[in-house]
Amino acid sequence: MPSGKSSSTTAAEKAVHVNKWNQCNQNHPTYGGHQTGYQGKGTKADLDHHSRQLNPNNSLYRAPKPK
Repeated sequence: MPSGKSSSTTAAEKAVHVNKWNQCNQNHPTYGGHQTGYQGKGTKADLDHHSRQLNPNNSLYRAPKPK
């Protein structure tokens, strides 16, 4: 595997994580607040879509990431 490709991919991935950390850090100027839980609008279509995402038998399902 070429070393340049893996290092650039690693650098890009690190930049994404650093940006996310900065946005979630209350002491950083780019902090935008953090809301936990489902923040949908509550309309029928919105709730239906949310429930499909939580259904493992649906194509929209995304398994939770391991901690």
